[in-house]
Amino acid sequence: MWKISRAAACLGVCLAVGGCTSLYYVHDPQTGVITAGELPHFLKSIRCEVVTFYQIERERRKHYLKIYKTRPEEAFDRYAHFDIDPFLYGTFFLELKVTDTGGVGSGTAFDYKRILSATSNDMTHVGPTASAQDTYDLIWSFLLKQNAELASDTSPLASGPATYERGCYRGTPADLSELEALAENKYPERTAFKRITVDASKPLAAWLRDNAILIAANNLTPAMPSERAEPAQMTYTFSIQVTGGIEAKYSLTSARWTPAAIQASASAQQFSNLGIYINGPNAVLANGAKSGSASYAAKQPALGSKDNPIYTTPIPGGEKSQELPGSGGAATGRPRAGGGPRTNGFIFAPVPVFPPSPTPTQ
Repeated sequence: MWKISRAAACLGVCLAVGGCTSLYYVHDPQTGVITAGELPHFLKSIRCEVVTFYQIERERRKHYLKIYKTRPEEAFDRYAHFDIDPFLYGTFFLELKVTDTGGVGSGTAFDYKRILSATSNDMTHVGPTASAQDTYDLIWSFLLKQNAELASDTSPLASGPATYERGCYRGTPADLSELEALAENKYPERTAFKRITVDASKPLAAWLRDNAILIAANNLTPAMPSERAEPAQMTYTFSIQVTGGIEAKYSLTSARWTPAAIQASASAQQFSNLGIYINGPNAVLANGAKSGSASYAAKQPALGSKDNPIYTTPIPGGEKSQELPGSGGAATGRPRAGGGPRTNGFIFAPVPVFPPSPTPTQ
């Protein structure tokens, strides 16, 4: 009877563990580190940080072009930037994953002892194990026009965290210095969103700007044109993993049971993943180069010559030309900064497009 009751108890625990493993019972990934109520505000923070960076880079580019012909060193030192293509989309995605794990652990054992004689006995050992793991993944992808500008927010101060404000900052930045001051959070009273900080000190927009300066070092600085490394795409991924659980164990020792023990555990793991993609004019070529699908043309005749005349046509949407002297850009034909031969990159084979995929279980 004792054996039967112990076996029934063990079986009951196993069934309880596996009972939640079903597609009819789903755990909402919007729990833990980032909750459903916080998501709208978090997504706004990402949007505002990235659009602030977009506008900073456009302004730095304008100032760079004004002086780079006569003072190239000063132009780089003061206005180094990543050439964001205003005709392309940027994108970011947010992945929320939760993994529930439960089971009867290896510490579960039933050792039944029988004394056969004064010098011998036998032992029956049963150590059942059972486990179940459920994973639920949510992926949201967003597009951001890379010509996006900050909107001025003149609405009254928010009465609480549930109030959704329209703009990112109060008032429109007047110039580059004010824009960079907002990125550095020097005017916190004007900020209408919760800042995302890197290393608990620098706001994300300012951190992206600093990285743009680093990535431009092999392109905008005066150097041998044939050795230029052209920045094409900036990709950042941030992941947070939190795990919590509980473990319980019961044991009984007697003349017959040495011992009888049940060990069970349950845990939940939340995985949050944020990815940001910022595209330059040659982003498609960078992705094509990974599969050997990108190439470039030979040197073209001088712009304005008989073989390469200049045509002027209005640009849809009223966008200003992004032309720069120097070598050619991506398949769009827009020239880019720097010296060297004029080449036009092009894709000669289709570039595969991969949608966001769930991160492997950690």
